[in-house]
Amino acid sequence: MFKKNDSRRAPTWDDTDPARAARLHSYTDLDRETYTRAGFQPVECRSCGTCVSVRKNSEKHTSIQWTEGSDRMCPVLTDWRAGGERPEGEDTCPRMLASIRYAYAEGLLTISEGVDPADDEHMVNPLFVPE
Repeated sequence: MFKKNDSRRAPTWDDTDPARAARLHSYTDLDRETYTRAGFQPVECRSCGTCVSVRKNSEKHTSIQWTEGSDRMCPVLTDWRAGGERPEGEDTCPRMLASIRYAYAEGLLTISEGVDPADDEHMVNPLFVPE
């Protein structure tokens, strides 16, 4: 059970400390930028032409954003939504994954730098105070 002022809890948004609320809002904006926009590069599917935003965080970690209805343009995802057979463990279009691997192998997609949320300038909970 968390205590009211336990630093492990998510910060509250109250009117008692406007400066703190403003700091929290700015950190929320920074989180949004870090996780949803920073370092993303466009990749086009070599099979159907659908475009997604991709960020390679490392050799093994890739973030994919299907933006502005692009998931509706992908014939594989459209087929899955319509009840088509979906391979066990698949959570996104294998053709898009192959296109992303190709883009990375050809140097068209690079590992993003400077978007690590754990860097010195941006901690996960910047208001955490150890007890």
